[in-house]
Amino acid sequence: MKFLATLCFVYVGLIGNAVAIVEQEVDVTLTFEEVTAYLGNSATLECDYTISSGQDLPVTVTWKQGDGPRYAEEIFTCTGYTKEDKSCVNAQVTKIEYLNRLQIANSSPSLVFTKVEGEDNHNYWCQVAIEGSNMGEEQVDMKSVVLRVRGGHESPKLHSVTIEANSVGEEGADIQLDCDCTGSHCDDVAWFKGPTNDQHTEYDMVYTRTSGSRPTPTQYVPYGDWKGRASLSGNSLVITGLKASDAGRYWCEMRNAAMYGIGEVATDAKSTVVEIISENDRNVFTCEGKADGLYADPYQCNMYYECVMYVKYHRPCPTGTVFAPGHPLYACEHPVNVPAPCGTLKNN
Repeated sequence: MKFLATLCFVYVGLIGNAVAIVEQEVDVTLTFEEVTAYLGNSATLECDYTISSGQDLPVTVTWKQGDGPRYAEEIFTCTGYTKEDKSCVNAQVTKIEYLNRLQIANSSPSLVFTKVEGEDNHNYWCQVAIEGSNMGEEQVDMKSVVLRVRGGHESPKLHSVTIEANSVGEEGADIQLDCDCTGSHCDDVAWFKGPTNDQHTEYDMVYTRTSGSRPTPTQYVPYGDWKGRASLSGNSLVITGLKASDAGRYWCEMRNAAMYGIGEVATDAKSTVVEIISENDRNVFTCEGKADGLYADPYQCNMYYECVMYVKYHRPCPTGTVFAPGHPLYACEHPVNVPAPCGTLKNN
């Protein structure tokens, strides 16, 4: 199964006299969340990524091993990677246990084990970050895949997290970020935001739920500026009274390693990007001077405007689709049939 974000939130275009700027948002994609390999053989952990603007910008690909985004340890780094060159300007194994056994694949930033050893059964995280100054949370993403070693210390991935695609909220309004977990050990949830440092290793905690046992009850803990504004609906995060500073990348992490002692395979996390816009920004679009027809919503790919006799209508796309500018028959299409930044169609 291939895991892809279906929506992006910014479209390039003119709105009145204002210009909507494309955010260089990164989305890491995996072919599989679990890979089985045999002791002594080779194995490939497949990973790829997209940039919302469609530009082929240099990225740093960092492979990490460990228990969730906050705790994973770097094992391999590849700098200066581009889709065109399909190679690293510099590649380095950064953990001694993996020396002379790791390399980047020929056609993607996938990680290749040239020889699998018994202790390689771990949770591995593929992190992609756009290179350059002033890169924010949206320009870094990661996802994980478990390597199961037959003939070694084999353990399956116990659960998988799914999260709502990117969201747009207005200042002062409320928002819910949907998160679900399938499989075993989905009891504890941690919501956090980031990464917040240049090394992409630190995060701001937002809200946690920790399962209790007698006599300790389940603990619900909001953090920092989210106290009084953050809560849970199931595993989903609800934030009230949105602020401009709430914009960024949010992570939903499900785990129960502390209770069961089964380590990394009991942890999974996925992220979603939240864009915050002001009410004034939302009202910038106007049908004055425009011909009757359909126009992109510059902030939400799954919405569009219809102008009829200079009257503006704000229309939603059906679930799972995005606005398709210039489509001869339909206003909305599946993302695979729409070019970036809202879709994943590649121009040949």
